Amino acid sequence: MFLLGHLGIGLGLAWLLSWKSPTRIDYRLVLFGAILPDLIDKPLAYVTGLDSRIWAHTFLFLFAILGLSFVPMLRGLRLVGFGVATHLLLDMIWNQPAIVWYPAYGWSFPIAPFNVDRWFDTLLHDPYVQAGEIVGLVVLIVFAWAQGIGSWKALRGFIRYGTLPGPGRTQLQKE
Repeated sequence: MFLLGHLGIGLGLAWLLSWKSPTRIDYRLVLFGAILPDLIDKPLAYVTGLDSRIWAHTFLFLFAILGLSFVPMLRGLRLVGFGVATHLLLDMIWNQPAIVWYPAYGWSFPIAPFNVDRWFDTLLHDPYVQAGEIVGLVVLIVFAWAQGIGSWKALRGFIRYGTLPGPGRTQLQKE
């Protein structure tokens, strides 16, 4: 999965699960978590020559985030953890048990030199990735429309403060 798929589908799952919940959700944290494994692992993979799914694509990483979320000041990490979990789900990480169960299968990761052609080939020819990108984009557009994020000002407010425009919506409470 690529950027739009991870962001849109991760956001969509959080939005769906919080539909009737009275608890305010800071969707920015879910969005951050949905791309966090790639933000960490892609640059590390480029520098180290390892596969692009390494430390941040493990259950160890996910459980560390969720474990830290039990610290009262870090409760928002639960939403980041939710985003990371959707990322692992969309990457079908269970197909790489040596990575997802790290370090149960050993301390090393597969070597896979950085290859831009492979990424473009995947985007252009893999129907799963293409469908994910389309669904992700549609979810992002529907979320923005439903939440009243229809202007650059509203988008900036959402990104900066978590503000969702519309009747009865105020700035998200800090936890």
